[in-house]
Amino acid sequence: MSIKRYATSKPFPFSDAVQGNGMVFLSGQVSMTEEGEPVYGSVTEQTQRIMHTIVETLKRTGISQDNVVKVQVWLSDMKYFAEFNAAYCTWFPNGYPARTVTTSRLAFELDVEIEVQAVAS
Repeated sequence: MSIKRYATSKPFPFSDAVQGNGMVFLSGQVSMTEEGEPVYGSVTEQTQRIMHTIVETLKRTGISQDNVVKVQVWLSDMKYFAEFNAAYCTWFPNGYPARTVTTSRLAFELDVEIEVQAVAS
């Protein structure tokens, strides 16, 4: 089995994605610049930025959001659930992957973190 790691431009010790055994695993993403600086804003704005980053990372591995089979979401507070869902739904026009949503105190006091697993092409 070969494993391919997709390096991050951010100053943190992780890969943006790792591909192996027919799967692609993305590291959890929060709203931040390529340099690793947090980008604050509404839950909608954070979700849109995160999902854009996820789609771009998936493209680097040769797949799209249609290959995503599992999503893990952390919200800073469940009061953001409806707002998050409204922004999230626009990114999966061909059907939703399995998903779990929970709450947690997040890095940089942001409100949303998303991690995905996908099937490689």
